[in-house]
Amino acid sequence: MKDKILGSVYRHANILLLAVFCIVAAIFSDSFFTVRNITNILKQSCMLGILTIGLSYVLISGHMDLSIGAQVSFAGLMAITLQNYMPVGAAIICALAIGAVMGAVNGGIIILSHADSGGSLMITFGTNLLFSAICLLYTQGFTLPGSESEFYSQIGMGTVGRYISYPVIIFAILTVILAVIEGKTKFGRELHMTGYNQECCRLSGINTRKVTFVSYLVMGIMCAVTAIVLTSRVSGANPTAGDGYEMDAIVAAVLGGISLNGGIGSVGKAAVGVITLQVLSNVMNLLGFVSYDQNIVKGVVLILAISFDAWNRSRMKRA
Repeated sequence: MKDKILGSVYRHANILLLAVFCIVAAIFSDSFFTVRNITNILKQSCMLGILTIGLSYVLISGHMDLSIGAQVSFAGLMAITLQNYMPVGAAIICALAIGAVMGAVNGGIIILSHADSGGSLMITFGTNLLFSAICLLYTQGFTLPGSESEFYSQIGMGTVGRYISYPVIIFAILTVILAVIEGKTKFGRELHMTGYNQECCRLSGINTRKVTFVSYLVMGIMCAVTAIVLTSRVSGANPTAGDGYEMDAIVAAVLGGISLNGGIGSVGKAAVGVITLQVLSNVMNLLGFVSYDQNIVKGVVLILAISFDAWNRSRMKRA
């Protein structure tokens, strides 16, 4: 009975954590449950959310990606630059293709080197340095001016009605698509099995190399989508615009119940983790927390989430 209760708590821990944060926020701030604030939370969640649902594929497959921020920066620079040479629609497609290529580079190196989770962490740390250096060399450290296209500007700033912004719609659509693929298809089942026990899956005839490659490909495309939304929203492309996104995405994924050991989690839970992290940040802003105070709180929450995941895995093995 005790194990069933603990198992149920673990399965719904992300929802419970979000509920706790919302209750605490409502107690300490009268302005939390206002339409304007809730809308702001959703808007602020979009870019990190798109990255996190992409990262969920990589984490579930049993790997890691620390090059997310640099990929966002480079794809954003290309999305803006290419509009000087081609129509905006073609530039967007090319930027998405560039994101896919960066993801393929990560996936290809990891496959060829037979890297495990620790190996993929260091490899993507290396590609992060590489992509970041290319961004700085290309711009010489300067910010590129934004697009002159009204269509492109609307991607990040347009709204449907008064409150629903285009980035929120993009985030919702991508979440549904990736969640269906992850939860309802053969590839999704292979993704989970590969992350849980890659060697066993390989011996069972599952093409784990393909699963790993596709997960990084998806990650690269999500980085490009985020870059397009970001450069549209801020009307410019900065060579360091994506810095820090990788750690926030990892924190959000862990808060959503995705295990860093692979095999456990879902896209839907990752999306909930993003909202949870944004609610936490919003509460701290409303209460006047400064940046280093917020980092302390986020660090403690991350440590507790990872410790809880490790404890639950050891409990399952003992059972």
